[in-house]
Amino acid sequence: MEKEKIRKEAIYQHLSGKPIASICREFGVSRKWFYKWRARYQTGEEHWYKDEPRAPKTIPNKIEPSVEQLILSVRDKLENTQYAQIGASAIAWNIKNLGKEPPPSWTINRVLKRNGRIQEKSSKEKREKETSYPYFTEAYYPGHIHQSDLVGPRYIKGDGRFYAFNTIDIFSHNIYSTPIRSKDDDSIVLALIDTWKKMGIPEHLIIDNELSFRGSNRYPHSLGKVIKLCLSMHVQPVFIPPGEPWRNGTVERFNCTFDKRFYRTERFRNYEHLQTSLKQFIDFHNTNHIYTVNRGKTPCQIIENEKIKFNKLNPDYQLPEVLDIPYEGYIHLIRLIRSDLKLNIWGETFSMPKEVMYEYVRATIFTEFHLLKVFLVDKLITQFEYRLPTLNQENLQTLSKEMDLYLIKLKTYVKSNKQ
Repeated sequence: MEKEKIRKEAIYQHLSGKPIASICREFGVSRKWFYKWRARYQTGEEHWYKDEPRAPKTIPNKIEPSVEQLILSVRDKLENTQYAQIGASAIAWNIKNLGKEPPPSWTINRVLKRNGRIQEKSSKEKREKETSYPYFTEAYYPGHIHQSDLVGPRYIKGDGRFYAFNTIDIFSHNIYSTPIRSKDDDSIVLALIDTWKKMGIPEHLIIDNELSFRGSNRYPHSLGKVIKLCLSMHVQPVFIPPGEPWRNGTVERFNCTFDKRFYRTERFRNYEHLQTSLKQFIDFHNTNHIYTVNRGKTPCQIIENEKIKFNKLNPDYQLPEVLDIPYEGYIHLIRLIRSDLKLNIWGETFSMPKEVMYEYVRATIFTEFHLLKVFLVDKLITQFEYRLPTLNQENLQTLSKEMDLYLIKLKTYVKSNKQ
C-alpha cells in the first residue's frame, strides 16, 4: 500500500473508533508516526497526507542577483585582461576598488561554481603521512628567503626552445623571471646575477637538486658555479629533499601562474619578443597580483610598507673568470632519513643514528671547517669531515695574516707568564 493511502486509512480507522494501538499494530507504524499524521489531519489542509518539501522556505544570506551579476562581470573583465588573476581574491579586490563591499571569498567561489566558471579538480592521490618539516618555511622580511626554479623547456614557434629561471620572495611574493636558452650552470649563474640586480641579494636561496644547481655527480665536493656564486655573495643555498617539489611550493605555484597567465596567453614572434613581454608580465604581477597571505596586498605594496633597503647587486657587476669558494660559508641540504639510516648527499652516503629514522634533518656544510654537521631541527646529531677544494689565494693570504697575529699573541702570552 502506498504511503499516502496508509496515512489516510489510519486516520479514517481512528475516526471510526478503532483503538490507536490496533491501528499502529496493523500498519506496522509507531505511535509517534500516528500522532504526527493526526496532527496534520487536524490542520484542515486539503492535502494533509502529502509529504512537505524538505527545501528550506527561506534561504539565509541569499546573494542578490545584482551582486551575482557583478561578480560574473568582474570575472569576465579579468579573463579578458592580459596577465590578470581571475580567482575570488582578485574579484573581491576589484569590487572593492569600485567602491562596493565585496562578498566573502567562499560566496564568490559558490557563484562561480554555480555558473560553470570553476572546473572541478580531480582528486589527488593521498600523500604519505607528513613528517615534521621545520626548515626555512617562514620568511620574516623581504629578502630573507628566495625560492628559485626552472620552467621548461618551452618552445617558440620558429625560434627554438627556452627555459625560464623563476624566483619569488616568499615574504612579499615579489617575482622575477629570466628567460635562458640553456639550463647549464653558466646560464643559471647569469640568470641569478640578473635576478639579484633587480630583486636584491637574499640571505637564503631555496632550490631543488637539479644538476646545474649543485655541480657535478663525479666530483660532488668540488661544488658547482651556482653554489660558488651564492657563497661569494654570502647567500646560503638550501637544497630541498629530492623528489619533493612541494617543499619549494611558493615558486612552484608561481610556475603555474607563469604558464597560465603568460606563456599560454600569447604567441611570441621570437625570443626577443618573449623577453619584452616577460618584463611587462613581471611588472604587472608585482603591481597588481594580490595574495591571501599578504592580506589582499600586492607585492609592491608589501615591500613599500616594510621600507627595507635591498642589497641589490651592482648593475655593473661582471662575473669573474674564476669563482672560488670563500673562507666562510654555509650550504644546507634537507633530507629525509629512511629505514636504512643513510643520509645521501649527492650520491655520497653517511650513517645516521636511529633517533632520526623517518625524520627530516638539516645537513649543513661549513666551508670554514670542512665539516658536514647534521641537525634535527636545531639539535646537533652528528658531524663528519667534508673536505672541500683548496681555498683561493686571497683566502690563503687572509688565513696567513690571521695565523701571524695568533702567533704574536701567543708569544706575548708565553712571555708574560714566564715573568
